[in-house]
Amino acid sequence: MSSHHIVRDEQEPALILHKIGNFPTHILHSLLEWSPTVLSCETSIDRFTSLGHKLDVVLVGFQNLTKWQENLSDQQPVKIIAIHGSEFLMTGLTVLQKDNHQAINVVTDEESVPEVLELLSQWMHLLDLVVYTECKRYLLVKEIVFKKWLPANSKVEIVSMQNPVQWNFEGIALKQSDEMELQIIKQEEGELVIQSNKPPFLVIEEL
Repeated sequence: MSSHHIVRDEQEPALILHKIGNFPTHILHSLLEWSPTVLSCETSIDRFTSLGHKLDVVLVGFQNLTKWQENLSDQQPVKIIAIHGSEFLMTGLTVLQKDNHQAINVVTDEESVPEVLELLSQWMHLLDLVVYTECKRYLLVKEIVFKKWLPANSKVEIVSMQNPVQWNFEGIALKQSDEMELQIIKQEEGELVIQSNKPPFLVIEEL
């Protein structure tokens, strides 16, 4: 009998596969560890299913619906949603939010980050959001204070989404700053505390 803690889907972050072209397989597997609800946009379906994984929801172009109904016959039960236009990510967020998901991880490529973050900023009041690319993790922080335990020599970027901003820090040599963007190096293991007078802000870590 498994001793694993059973978690309802809606309590674990759902996963949107926006663009997973060169995304590292081992990080993808770590995001799947707790069997989240997985929603894939059309461009990511083939790679994800080729790794032997199961999809819950797919978003495809209306003109390709019949093709994907045939190609995904071995994925049943899977919900196939056909959309007009190119609003795949917006549609995915809407579908998952209506299904009562409160946290969502989004996998995309580094090139798409600006447009993805711009879209997600509209959803921050409804959802807890993290973006993963092939090389970085972008945490969208809604609270005034962010805390995280980091190993020695960790590099973290912080970017304010509002201006002007005043930062306060604990756990590093830097105490205060009013710059919009900062790179922090945590030289010793321990808790990093970032406080902003103007949330939301981004915390960006290298994978």
